[in-house]
Formats: sequence, structure tokens, C-alpha cells
Amino acid sequence: MTNEQVRDGFNEVYNQFWNKYKNNVPQKDSQEWDQIVDLSAKLRESYPFMKETILSLVEELNQRK
Repeated sequence: MTNEQVRDGFNEVYNQFWNKYKNNVPQKDSQEWDQIVDLSAKLRESYPFMKETILSLVEELNQRK
């Protein structure tokens, strides 16, 4: 894995995923929540080194609603 791939992983997971939902958590029975789950799966596939972090962030969002 290159430095750029690691940078991209952190950028996409934190800046794009987390910042999008941290203050705007959708209801769990909504389509948007399903999108969070789908996106987190894609992120884990793209950035396996961040798997635990992504799962923890989804769990944090889950606990906020």
C-alpha cells in the first residue's frame, strides 16, 4: 500500500463519510441508513486496513440515534 492510498483512505473515511453523517444521523429504518451501511461495506473493501475504524464509526452513528 502506498502513502497515497493510506492518505486516500483516511480522507474518504473521515472527511467524506464521517463528516457527512456525524451531525446528521438518519433514522435506522430509512433508505439513507441503508446507504450508510452499503457505503461502509464499500469503504471496508477499498481500505481493509481501516476495517475496524469504519465499523466503529458506524456503531457510533448507530448509538447516536
